[in-house]
Amino acid sequence: MVPQKAQLIRSAMDVLYYTGAYNLFSPGWSGVGAIFMLHHVRQSNGRGPFSPNNILEVTPEFVEQTIQQVLALDYDIVDLDEVQRRLTQGDFQRKFACFTLDDGYVDNYLNAFPVFKKYNAPFTVYIHTGLPDGMAVLWWWLLEEIVRDNDDVALRVDDEQLFFETESLRQKKKAFDRIYWAIRSLPLHKQRSAVDAMLDKYNVNPLTLCQSSAMSWGMIAELAGSGLATIGAHTVTHAALARLRTEEVYQEATQSREIISTRIGQTVRHFAYPYGDPASASPREFEIIRGLGFATATTTRKGVLYPAHAQHLHALPRVPLHGAYQQLRYVDVYLSGAPVALWRGFRRLDVN
Repeated sequence: MVPQKAQLIRSAMDVLYYTGAYNLFSPGWSGVGAIFMLHHVRQSNGRGPFSPNNILEVTPEFVEQTIQQVLALDYDIVDLDEVQRRLTQGDFQRKFACFTLDDGYVDNYLNAFPVFKKYNAPFTVYIHTGLPDGMAVLWWWLLEEIVRDNDDVALRVDDEQLFFETESLRQKKKAFDRIYWAIRSLPLHKQRSAVDAMLDKYNVNPLTLCQSSAMSWGMIAELAGSGLATIGAHTVTHAALARLRTEEVYQEATQSREIISTRIGQTVRHFAYPYGDPASASPREFEIIRGLGFATATTTRKGVLYPAHAQHLHALPRVPLHGAYQQLRYVDVYLSGAPVALWRGFRRLDVN
């Protein structure tokens, strides 16, 4: 099931592709490179038609096809250190692509790693340390389970009592979207309370999903030692940093870096903001992460890289490779820069 917003975006991108209009943007808007963003890399797990989180999934075959497409377009596939170098030194003789995966799911090791090895392609995994430590609460996946398995859902979110009939597919989708955004928009302490109340009401153990979904520290260390994988930091609790106090942002970033460095025996130089949208990562967070000495930091703001991003290495955009866009034509359209030009009013940067 594709969310309505994603359907609208796909329709707009289809128009750009099938009319050939995206090619008109490429000379001036394709930029100097792109950072791709992924989460899960796995085959469909048979959850059925109600799968609102499938936007976070792509298949290993699609990852391989994207690598092939990028190489066919004559891009260099580089790591984040090289992205930083090319941007800061203005080395734009060849376009470049960088692949990044957020959170640290076990399917990254099982399914994505073999594909990158096959092509000797570097990649980055940003580790949310709560995952390999077995303590992460993947509440968006747990919410999907609760809505899928019940014919009605009643929850108290902050001061609001929510009730939804969830017998039909349409009702389930409406309920999931409403509850998801109600929880996600809360301050962290209220979000935790709402999630805890939801799990208690429906007798769900959050750690079971975490422990089955996460890479182990041994797997992460193996990736780090492979010569292909860069391991980056992605906080301890996967909190939206813009909703935290300044000292809490420092704590999330520094503790995650220290934990990862200790576990893999390597310096951690790169960071990704949880959620990464403007409501979750803003100029205050960009400046904090820069001040902590990270070489780069990536958002989920969509876009390709331009020379001016050399001045904004801690607010880098990415190109999403997600379940709703598993078509190579969308890769072509994104790399042309056309979506950024049109959706952002012909502004190359989105750093505020």
